[in-house]
Amino acid sequence: MKSILDLCPTMNNNNSSFSLSTNGVGQGTLVSLEDLFSKKGQYIAATFQTEKKGSAMHKLVKLEKRTSGTFRAGLSFENLSSVKEGIENGERGEVQPLPWGVWEKFPYTILHTPAKQNEQIRYVRLYPSLNPIHKVSVQYLVNGVESTKEQFASYLTPSEAKEMFEGKEIECFTVMHKNLLKLGKPFNLEG
Repeated sequence: MKSILDLCPTMNNNNSSFSLSTNGVGQGTLVSLEDLFSKKGQYIAATFQTEKKGSAMHKLVKLEKRTSGTFRAGLSFENLSSVKEGIENGERGEVQPLPWGVWEKFPYTILHTPAKQNEQIRYVRLYPSLNPIHKVSVQYLVNGVESTKEQFASYLTPSEAKEMFEGKEIECFTVMHKNLLKLGKPFNLEG
């Protein structure tokens, strides 16, 4: 039985430094979520970045992953047709409450206080477009230089590298707010 975390992986960045300066974002500037809150269920373009930790042999290598695409926000996970069908078919159990954190503004943002920390971290829920011409694109960077998915995976632990190639379809992304680089008008949905 799949949990909500299996289908909505957390795009986490445990490194407190954030130095990307794409489109004037980064360097401590957070993307405003007000536009997102006003577009419940509507399509919006988004780009976010995560950092991965390399294997022990590559722990000094900076591994970054930038994800861009057309997404929707303000959806309730239990209302996704794939989730409803999975429950009906017995492929998954009923949707459970959040296993960590609390809803700050349902169903947009989650607040979570990691163990041994006092500050809450805000996460944003984004659901990729189901339109096949709007596949989510990923750019892999090794020490700031663009690389292939295979090269990037070679710096990870074997289990993390294997996970990259499993081909699981991600139904939603839970992105740390500080890793959200851009929100904007959606790409042309007509094709």
